[in-house]
Amino acid sequence: MKIYSLIIWALLSSFTFAQNAEAILNKVSANYKAKNSYYIKFKSELENSKTNTKDQYSGEVYVKKEKYNLSVPAMNIQQIYTGKKLYTVNQEIQEVTVTQPEKNSDELFTPTRVLDIYKKGYTLSVEGKEYFQNKDVTKIKLTPTKSGNVKYIIIGVNEKNNNLVYLQEVDLNDTKITISVEKQLSNIIVPYTLLNFDKKFYKNYYISEI
Repeated sequence: MKIYSLIIWALLSSFTFAQNAEAILNKVSANYKAKNSYYIKFKSELENSKTNTKDQYSGEVYVKKEKYNLSVPAMNIQQIYTGKKLYTVNQEIQEVTVTQPEKNSDELFTPTRVLDIYKKGYTLSVEGKEYFQNKDVTKIKLTPTKSGNVKYIIIGVNEKNNNLVYLQEVDLNDTKITISVEKQLSNIIVPYTLLNFDKKFYKNYYISEI
């Protein structure tokens, strides 16, 4: 009977951890959706010890409800999403690509969009806590339910204020991409020009609408 009790305990424990993980991410997702606007400065690091690959860059994003302006200077890339159209500006080749992505499209990049990935296609578990960037961080592990290139995702959150601290993705080749939040401000005034595309600022650019 002892072995059956252990099996039942293990099943109940894993179910409880999954519930706790989902409840934590629900609070974080709701926190960002409730904000009128916010600003995030982030750092992205790519690492693979097998191939001795390492790279990093910084970026920032201004968000107002569904609209956003994402900038990654090291890659000469800027994205402006007006709520309907997505303008991807490549400064190096002076080209603007215009698309109209669906609301849940992978083309869109905001914390609310990123954090919503846990709602479908993953099993969730609380992986414990760690001290990261002078914060107590709760680690939530997302394991894909279907085979693909992603091995797992770790989302680090601050449960005190329900803020995102970092997101880490590990693929089948053990390439690890970590996006960590360096600074964030809430309910700020976002200039109109940041969230709307104006052709007059891109006179010498080739504009391609898909």
